[in-house]
Amino acid sequence: MICIRCLQDSAEKIAEAPDGSGEWEVYYCERCNYSWRSSEESEITVPDKRDPEFQLEDVNLDALQILNPIPPLKK
Repeated sequence: MICIRCLQDSAEKIAEAPDGSGEWEVYYCERCNYSWRSSEESEITVPDKRDPEFQLEDVNLDALQILNPIPPLKK
């Protein structure tokens, strides 16, 4: 499945409505670590309507800085 954030074929369904209604599903992209619900507004679920600033198409994810590194454990 195509990820709505990085537009790569790296997303999969990971959950669905527990009542069996099919009202929503949750998807997760292993490449860019993004998750979303099928019931989100179209500004989230339709790539052409998403804010381009939040898209990761053609971005080298390995080259991105880690903004919030985890500090070493105190002894």
